[in-house]
Amino acid sequence: MFDEKNMKETLINNFLRISKIPRESGHEEKIAEFFVNVAKKNNLHYFKDKYNNVLIKKKGSIDSEPIALQAHLDMVCVKSKDSKHDFSKDGIEVIVDGDEVTAKDTSLGADQGVGLAMMLTIIENKDLKYPDLEFLFTTEEETTFNGAVTFPYSKVESKRIINLDSGRDDVVFIGSDGDICNEYCFKGTFIENNMPSYRIIVDGFPGGNSGDNIDLSENNAITTVAKLLKDKDIFIRGINGGTFENELAKCCEVILNTKLDINEIFQGLNAHIEKINNSLSFTKEDTENILNEILNLKCGYISKSKSSANLGCILTLENEIKIKYILRSINEEELENLNKRSIELKYGFKVTEMYRDSIWKADKRSLLLHNYQKVYFEEYHIYPKEEIAHGGIECSAINKRIDELDIISIGASMKNCHTIEEISYISSWTKIYKLLVQFLKMMTNKD
Repeated sequence: MFDEKNMKETLINNFLRISKIPRESGHEEKIAEFFVNVAKKNNLHYFKDKYNNVLIKKKGSIDSEPIALQAHLDMVCVKSKDSKHDFSKDGIEVIVDGDEVTAKDTSLGADQGVGLAMMLTIIENKDLKYPDLEFLFTTEEETTFNGAVTFPYSKVESKRIINLDSGRDDVVFIGSDGDICNEYCFKGTFIENNMPSYRIIVDGFPGGNSGDNIDLSENNAITTVAKLLKDKDIFIRGINGGTFENELAKCCEVILNTKLDINEIFQGLNAHIEKINNSLSFTKEDTENILNEILNLKCGYISKSKSSANLGCILTLENEIKIKYILRSINEEELENLNKRSIELKYGFKVTEMYRDSIWKADKRSLLLHNYQKVYFEEYHIYPKEEIAHGGIECSAINKRIDELDIISIGASMKNCHTIEEISYISSWTKIYKLLVQFLKMMTNKD
């Protein structure tokens, strides 16, 4: 029998332990070392590679082939304008209010701190009945997928892996889109410009993960600014917006020169307009090329089969503009065609592929899927929804690198991921943890 109260308290405590440790994507060394120390303290075999991926192995008590649990160590780090939080050294200030869990002035890191807390709970629990377990912790999921791509999978014995990143407790992901991320670079020419100059900051747009909210991408902050400036007598000096390619751009700053009424152009938006001294700008032709590139890199759903794209960030460095743009599709041929079309835009941008993730194709014969459905139905008398994840998750990279792998993705519910409004629910944590433990107990050689 489950001790519901103890389980709940342990999960909360473990989430708080993890939240104290800085773990911005690309800087996972401290959280990796935390799990290495957990393995040492519990006399468990562990391996850590140069990218801070960690694998821990725990001998089980059920006669069965091994099974792995997998989660990523990193989180997306965003904070409010007034926050003095330093993600390189400060832990997250977690707020527990009844069932709801949030953070003070920053993203919460429930993606994927909740999965990490569940895995930590199972590692440290001495009483559970389970098969031989492997715990795979990967890095840079929120940016490059470098951890899942580079891990030496010869060290993994399991042919069955449960990923804990679905983000919805009534869903089991059985596949996911592939994606291609490109960087588009433009080097322009500056001219002397004596027109009035302005710095405009437009914000207040929805943020968060573009995979979860791709329908909002078409009118993100960057594309909205470009639409307002298109075909107007303006000269851009610089444009900056967004943070990551897979995030919705909620803010955009543009510096420009014009004789037009700038307040009229940005009327109705949450725009801070400041008149500044600036005597340089891109040429008119360069300005048009920059705006055309932004607007022709279509965002949101861009095909009838629900392929999608997101222009997540734009950056100006002197006379160079850099755009990061990600395309997603479950159809490999369509993904390649959309990518080719974006590369062939004629606005003077040089395109470099940053990374790509393969399509994870659904396997309806999956034994993991069948058994998870069985456990879920026995508990709730309904079946979980089977879905294809819109947006890459690490299952795609892992599945590509382990032959004959059976893999599914489950997870606790959360909202507004990657924003300061991020929220998760303790009742959902306990729901998934209980299902997971029951699921592991039934994983015998007879299945």
